[in-house]
Amino acid sequence: MALFLISIAHCLSQQMVEGIVVEDLSGEPIPFVNILIKNGEGNLINFSTTDDNGNYSIRISKDLDSLFIETSIISHLAKSKILLVDKIQKNKVYTVNFKLSQRLTELDEIYIESDKRPITVKKDTTVYNINQFKDGSESVVEDLLKKLPGISVGDNGIIKFKGKQVVRVLLDNDNIFDSNYTIGTKNIDSEIIEGVQAIEDYNVNPLLKDIKTSEDVAINLILKKGKTDLSGNTQIGFGLKDKALLKVNTISVSKKLKGFSTLSYNNIGENYSPYNFTSNAFEMSKINELEQRTTNLVNSSGFNSNLPNNRISVNNNFFGSINALYKINRKVSFKLNYNLFKDKLTRNELYNTIYTFNNEALSISNKEDISKKPLINTFGYDLIYNINKNSLLTSTGKWDSQTINKTSTGFNNSNFENITKSKDVFVKNNIEYTYRINDKKVLQFFGGFSTNNIPQNVDILFESNELKQAIDFKKNYFKLQSKILSKTNKSEYEIALGYNFNENFIDSELIGINNSNQYLTNNMYYKSANLFTNFIFQYKIKKWQFIAKFNNSTLNIKLNDLNTLANYNENFFTIQPTFSINYYLNKTSHFYSTYSLTNQLPEVHKIYSGLILTNNRTFFNNNFKFNLFNKNSVSLGYRINDFYNLFQFNTSATYSFRKYGYINQFNVTENTDFYTSIVSSTNNKNLSFNVDFEKYIHFLKSTININSSYTILNYQNIINNSQLRDNTNKNLLGQVYIRTGFQSHLNFENKIMFSNNNYSNNYNSSSSFSSFQNDFKIKYLKDDFQFTINSQFFKPDLNQNISGDLFLDVNLSYSPKNSKIEYLLKANNLLNKKIYRNINISDFSTSIFQHNLQKRFILFSIQFKY
Repeated sequence: MALFLISIAHCLSQQMVEGIVVEDLSGEPIPFVNILIKNGEGNLINFSTTDDNGNYSIRISKDLDSLFIETSIISHLAKSKILLVDKIQKNKVYTVNFKLSQRLTELDEIYIESDKRPITVKKDTTVYNINQFKDGSESVVEDLLKKLPGISVGDNGIIKFKGKQVVRVLLDNDNIFDSNYTIGTKNIDSEIIEGVQAIEDYNVNPLLKDIKTSEDVAINLILKKGKTDLSGNTQIGFGLKDKALLKVNTISVSKKLKGFSTLSYNNIGENYSPYNFTSNAFEMSKINELEQRTTNLVNSSGFNSNLPNNRISVNNNFFGSINALYKINRKVSFKLNYNLFKDKLTRNELYNTIYTFNNEALSISNKEDISKKPLINTFGYDLIYNINKNSLLTSTGKWDSQTINKTSTGFNNSNFENITKSKDVFVKNNIEYTYRINDKKVLQFFGGFSTNNIPQNVDILFESNELKQAIDFKKNYFKLQSKILSKTNKSEYEIALGYNFNENFIDSELIGINNSNQYLTNNMYYKSANLFTNFIFQYKIKKWQFIAKFNNSTLNIKLNDLNTLANYNENFFTIQPTFSINYYLNKTSHFYSTYSLTNQLPEVHKIYSGLILTNNRTFFNNNFKFNLFNKNSVSLGYRINDFYNLFQFNTSATYSFRKYGYINQFNVTENTDFYTSIVSSTNNKNLSFNVDFEKYIHFLKSTININSSYTILNYQNIINNSQLRDNTNKNLLGQVYIRTGFQSHLNFENKIMFSNNNYSNNYNSSSSFSSFQNDFKIKYLKDDFQFTINSQFFKPDLNQNISGDLFLDVNLSYSPKNSKIEYLLKANNLLNKKIYRNINISDFSTSIFQHNLQKRFILFSIQFKY
């Protein structure tokens, strides 16, 4: 009995050691770590193992004055700590946490890393072990991202992960670039990046985490330690025929300040900015602001070509950017973004177009030499005030000024000179307050306004007369919104109540033309006021997920047109539902389906009634009557995202139709093109099929991508006063991309792209063309040398007697070991292709056009890293 009581007393007096074991870089818990308790002589007295969350607990005896606690796991370096035991206090719990570093072992000059997967998925975060995918040819972050499975980078720099849009690129979890993240991905040196994380279900507002399910994705760049205080690079290059390149990039990271700045100049066709004036792609920031911006009729499109921008861009480009996040204190931080962009682009174009309609043919030739000079100044700020752990106040603002001066001379039955000037000034400011009521509920308030003014002038000088066109588009936008969000284990809902107001002013005057059948001026006012309630509900049960969205609006529309004396003022009530159903077969694959009904308001550039001239032969106007445009859309698909086996697959089908919309009427003569948008009943239908496949073969370090789509589009138009034409366009796109990453000196990439377009209509006429492109790159790395050959072959139409074009580029770099200097030799367009000919075919025309290219150049540069 006495022995039993002594044993009870001993157990009651026992003490406890507990803690958590995590990785030192990512902070992620490490399971299955052995925790060893030893006495002062090194004898083992107890042990335990961490669970899936990295936690452990061990009982100890009070009779010991001190303990040695050690970790043991093959994948990480061992650590030990000394614990002094308090004999007086009974049943005390000691907390001892560990941060472990990954184990690296060196045997006979062979670099061995513990068995670590190239990709690890931890909840919503996909972690890339980038050393498994790099081959040494990566210059900037964008080059690195292109080699990571699941990530794709478009020609305009926009990134997607698993097919979802990447909205932010972070530096060590800090957002300093906002939506214009290409400033970072196109300029940050890939060597200072230690890891890459893709974060799904990303919310810019941290208080919405675990409350609002998001389709957005962020890419987090983990910087190498020791490279973060102040680092950067400077590249200076000179070449034949006055070619030049200058790049200066600096990144600075401290406890209070994190920033990146870049400065560049080049005339070799490169673009290190988010702005693009050679294609029709929007930069990311403008995509997010389309609702707040108005229309730029004169400079709404870039140069027409299917070649990469660096081949068609004959430029003189300057770009500077400062991006900084300053943490004033633990509650307040301030972010600043400033961009300056200036360029001079030159282009020589020659068009030969044959129009076929009403059993007649019309041939038109047009020659034009163009000079375009854009100038951009953009300033943005974010003020973030963390009031407390449950309250966040943010204020964001932007001032964006863009000026484009364009001059051109040419011949279209007579000589002409075209002078246009467009200025685009956009100002916005938003304030948002977020209050997290509890772990399951958030309340938000939002207020914002913006104004956008775009004055434009067009001056056309012909041999016998002169045309002057003045245009002024202006838009004011205002929004108030309150929102409550809540989430439980199986359901999630969001209720928003708000008010939208936007007004548009359109003024224009055309001087120098006599046309009694057309209005030559515009004076319009177009307002929409919207009181809305939005409701989103999600529910999960077993393998099913149901999502319902209802956007309910009470609209007041007012439209005044002095030309037609129209005075339209009406109220509408609309419901726009969206229903989605997802069925998850397992953690990596699911079926998905969506139905949506949307009501689109008429676009501003489709409502004015008077003629507007945009160049030497193009006029626009509209035959407008107000109506809401309903669009019904249904999609079905199946997706696999298996990162354990590095495999992705997606197939989908989408069908949409409109019963009311725009019908384009096109009237062409030898000297003019008239485009008129008519609001009417339509039969517009769109059916598309998509298949995407990606497989990374780990033992070969190689990736295979296959992307294909097939689209059938039904639409209507009127050509030169014809009857209504019912047209069908069938488009097939296919792409096969293979990229190797062998552990050898030699690697290659090859991308094959094929496109086929077919047009037919109810007049029994049809046309088609097929294009082919092949990009091949071979890379050779040996010691300090890197040699790359890049070839591109373009065949604009496989059915026409137009020869294909082959381009050849060579890059050579030399970087001595333990040196911060790199020598680079760049030789582009070695075959010196000066002109590119292409073909465009539509349902009523065939156009063969040619334009100049960036000529052959050789550039030698030196890069200094610090």
